[in-house]
Amino acid sequence: MLHRGEVWRISGARERLGLVISSDVYNSTDVPIVIVAEVVEESLLRDSPLAVPMGGYVVMPDRISSPMKKWFTECVDVADTETMQRVGWALRILQEL
Repeated sequence: MLHRGEVWRISGARERLGLVISSDVYNSTDVPIVIVAEVVEESLLRDSPLAVPMGGYVVMPDRISSPMKKWFTECVDVADTETMQRVGWALRILQEL
């Protein structure tokens, strides 16, 4: 099962990294997708005031997608609590929650 806070390599239309942001309850259902925020290398960061640093990577909460579970090929990292709190904060700003 995919878990909230994991960073996965995702194939599909284009290969990318994604931080799982959907809940573990949602991820455990038969729904064939998972909601992720794109993760890019720090050197590829474009101007984004909501970007969240994570080691040599940056989480982009304004780049959300819902790839198919079958496209998740490898778990490459797990975000710590502070990173997930900052991502949650950015998502709330984007959605005016």
